[in-house]
Amino acid sequence: MPFLSTPLTLSATGGILGSAWISGSIAALSICAIPAVLQSGTTAEGLLRGWHIQFTRGMYYIPTTGAFIALNYLYLAYRHREEGQEWRGFVAGALSNLLLAPFTVLFLGGINGTMIAANSGAGKALSQEAVRHLIGRWGSLNSFRIFMPLAGAAFGLWNLLQ
Repeated sequence: MPFLSTPLTLSATGGILGSAWISGSIAALSICAIPAVLQSGTTAEGLLRGWHIQFTRGMYYIPTTGAFIALNYLYLAYRHREEGQEWRGFVAGALSNLLLAPFTVLFLGGINGTMIAANSGAGKALSQEAVRHLIGRWGSLNSFRIFMPLAGAAFGLWNLLQ
């Protein structure tokens, strides 16, 4: 384990822990929050409101944190390559964290748009069954996102231990 310096080792550790934290946050949404919203037994409006609260909280910190961690990993890759050490794991870690955004746009964007519009009253009103279906589908698709930052943590750890 030829570490470059204590600051770079701490930076790598922060990136690894940050990636794992994002993964855990996403998992908490799909495993805890979404089932709780669906089991609340409330109206379609209440379900949408519960989903929107969880969605908004995640939207505030997950993408920003993922981008900062990716920048950190890219800096670490640059420094390691400059010193002739293994660097590709940090690039893979950065890409793993950045994959959250295109996945969200491609697979969750339509669901997000429909539910945000219905929650704000700008879209068509949805039945309780339709809302339950959309929230359940969102939770299932969101589960795939758990593995992107988790892979980033694994790649970062692998590179750190080289």
